[in-house]
Amino acid sequence: MPDPIKVAGRAAHHGTMPALPPDPHRLPPPGDWFASDAARHLLDKPKFCPACAASLDRGLISEWWNAGDRVFLTWCAECRWTGNVVLFAHAVIEEPEH
Repeated sequence: MPDPIKVAGRAAHHGTMPALPPDPHRLPPPGDWFASDAARHLLDKPKFCPACAASLDRGLISEWWNAGDRVFLTWCAECRWTGNVVLFAHAVIEEPEH
C-alpha cells in the first residue's frame, strides 16, 4: 500500500524550506508534527483574490486535501468572493477539435 503522506505531497517531504514571510500567527516549533505543513501553508496560500485581485490579508484561507490536491477555501473581505483555489502538480487540459 502506498504511503498516503508521500502520495499527498505533504510539506514534510518537500526538502529544505525557503525563508518564511512574517506571519501574524505563531507557527508551531520546528520539529512538531504539524510544523512543516503550517510553514508550507504560509508559503503556498493564495495572496490575492482571484476575482478582484485585492490582498487576502483580511480574508479567510483554510486548507484541506482532496486526494493529491491541496485545496484552499478562500473568502475575500473586499469583494466577498468565496471559492476554492487548488494547487496541483500536473494538469491535463483537453481542447476539443475545431
